[in-house]
Amino acid sequence: AGCGTVDRDAQEGPIFYYDGSASPPEGRDFVAVIEEYDLSATTVSTLLKYNGDGNLKGILVLNSTYANDENQYSSPGPIYPLGYDTPSANIAYGNSQFPWNGLGDGLNQYDLYGVPMAYVNSDETSGYIRESAQSNENRELDIFTSFNYYMGPDGVTSAECLAWKDAHNGEWNPKCLPLGGTSVWAFAGSPTAYSKYNGNYVNNGGRNLEDAGQAEGEEEPEEEEQAEEADAEANNDQNGNGQGGYYNANYNSASGDGKSAIIIAASMDSTSMFHDLVPGANEGATNILTVLMAAYLLGSSVSDATLDNLNKRIVFALFDGEAYGYLGSRRFLNDVMGFKCNQQYQARSVANDEKSDLACLSPMRPSLRFKDIGQIAGLLSVDQVGLPASNGNLYVHNDGEGGIGTFMANVLKYSGVGTKYFTAVDSAAGNQGNGGDFPYPPTALTALQSLTNGRVGGAVLTGYDYTYNKRPPYQSHLNAFNNVDLNYKAIASAATMLARTALAAAYDDGSYDYATAAKYAYNAIGSLDYQDEVLLELANCLHVNGNCQMLNKYAAMESKSERQRTGFQGVSTGKALGSPPNYYVGVYSAEYGQPFVLVGKNVYGAYDGEDYGKSSRDAIGMQPKLLAQAIRGLMNDFLGRGSSSKKTGSSEYSPRTCQKESDCQGVGYCAANGDSATCTGGKICVCKRAFYHVALDGAIEAASNKETGFFEAYGDEGITPLWTEPYWSNEVGIRLYRVAESKPGFISLAAGAVCLGLCFVLAVIVKVGMKKEKV
Repeated sequence: AGCGTVDRDAQEGPIFYYDGSASPPEGRDFVAVIEEYDLSATTVSTLLKYNGDGNLKGILVLNSTYANDENQYSSPGPIYPLGYDTPSANIAYGNSQFPWNGLGDGLNQYDLYGVPMAYVNSDETSGYIRESAQSNENRELDIFTSFNYYMGPDGVTSAECLAWKDAHNGEWNPKCLPLGGTSVWAFAGSPTAYSKYNGNYVNNGGRNLEDAGQAEGEEEPEEEEQAEEADAEANNDQNGNGQGGYYNANYNSASGDGKSAIIIAASMDSTSMFHDLVPGANEGATNILTVLMAAYLLGSSVSDATLDNLNKRIVFALFDGEAYGYLGSRRFLNDVMGFKCNQQYQARSVANDEKSDLACLSPMRPSLRFKDIGQIAGLLSVDQVGLPASNGNLYVHNDGEGGIGTFMANVLKYSGVGTKYFTAVDSAAGNQGNGGDFPYPPTALTALQSLTNGRVGGAVLTGYDYTYNKRPPYQSHLNAFNNVDLNYKAIASAATMLARTALAAAYDDGSYDYATAAKYAYNAIGSLDYQDEVLLELANCLHVNGNCQMLNKYAAMESKSERQRTGFQGVSTGKALGSPPNYYVGVYSAEYGQPFVLVGKNVYGAYDGEDYGKSSRDAIGMQPKLLAQAIRGLMNDFLGRGSSSKKTGSSEYSPRTCQKESDCQGVGYCAANGDSATCTGGKICVCKRAFYHVALDGAIEAASNKETGFFEAYGDEGITPLWTEPYWSNEVGIRLYRVAESKPGFISLAAGAVCLGLCFVLAVIVKVGMKKEKV
């Protein structure tokens, strides 16, 4: 559905087929019926011109993919995605006026208040409506469409609806929820053995009271503050040109291993004009597949022992909500670099389990393991590689000014030479702009550069050169598997390049000798075959059938483990991806990923009181969607098998089998300090490598001591776009029906009256006759 109706009364009118050949009716209500190949900003703008008196009651879009498959579709996304003249303009970086989406007309940025829009997915129904709407021979019957899509009054901002108070009693009663979800990230190799935020805290009833002898409420020693400031200055000096690791004020190199991190990242969502039809085949779906296969390739090629001895650590991340202002990446990267939790609100995620992850009760973070990532050395992102613009080439985006970004770009090009199918070449985007800053594609790297003002570099690997592929259109409901011919050779090649580049960047000692590092990675990691069984099974799940067995079994095991860890029996397999899959991020609520904390008998979205840990049942829980659950399980499986699980003198793994997480206690190959084992959907014990992270706009945080669904303004207020979605009534929907005109109605009524009269006369005659016979 598009935007809502003007009030709670349904908007309705007769359908009118509009293809531009005739003007809509004047002076009477109507519902426009258009073909999906005509769905564009131009068409909608023309229809809106006929809405001066509110006569346009809505728009129906017909499924016509097969009827006109050769038509050129426009993209509803903006021409400058997440850049100039969009709600995300304030958080863009570099050349934000680069037209990545050449066919974009920005329809999904339009304010269509009062003009609801819906897509008719059924071919049969679309054909019936099309035929009826085009017919001018039989005007006795009209098809009416009634829209019931009230979503609140016009002009209310996201901040206002989140802070809404009832007029009659002044109570806080939000009328919307923010968009948001759950990102998933994972270590490659063993997690940090000991850190300031996940080490030997003194624990009392789930609340951390001491840190290396420092009492609660006591300020850090002055010399420690001075040391951190000196480290920050040194790192910022080092990173003045965007090279090296960005200083993480939360990371204490004296108590950790001092390594910086290489992050391999991508988005895991998309959008379209119709939020129940967001297939994202060459967007979120392919991005997820590529990153997961890169993790699979790295985990199956390089042992933990080798990864642990590299100069940098490797982190994989899939970010949710990227289409709506980098919700996942900005939140995660900002937290890694700057999140601080007041010590009195740090607690074990399960109060009575001292081995559970540390968490922050307010602002709510269900796990603080991201604190162990350390300083960010660089970020490599991937985007839309499933439909390469040319046969044999993928494209590398980097400004070429040296440092970690140029190093990554060179390794990508070197790594691609040895793949079976595709190589990587420099994008021509830098030569296509109108001067100014380098035009990086809008990915997680943009979020990192925006947050660090360009002090951290990176590169982006894409299937497009200097403009998105024209078919399927970007951010469209047509970006579906049945409308495109995805190239799994390109996806396999991209995964190989990502894995090799990650290893090379972690191997590098800071000299940026890409040739040596790339050769090392090339020899360590072979090429992924596009017919690999894991790749094909995952591809079917992500592109075709989101209800597949693979995703379900991994998600089911994750929810089972969560119930065992936390005691929350209500946690189950989350909302399914669907068939066909739907990659819309959705609203941020307890049913769709918002963390919650149980304190006594009360459940809150965040908590800053004194009672957490007094009850043995106190814990922090989450109910992510099935996709996030499955991704965490898969990343644990791909990256967590541990070098010690191999049989002596053999390359074969001999992991312990399991039915539940408790079966994995005492697993020897996950016995390192800071490591632990879990059970995967494959029913084997692996080392825990993957974690959830909040994907939410930086302008808000969950309100403390309130139930879930309440949010307060936070640090990025007025900077980020802050997308929300109103609460929908249970009666929301569309109704199509026929209305008979008055003439045939009167004829039918008259005929009925005549028939009734004849029946009455006949009944009287029969009755009289029967009386005579009786006499």
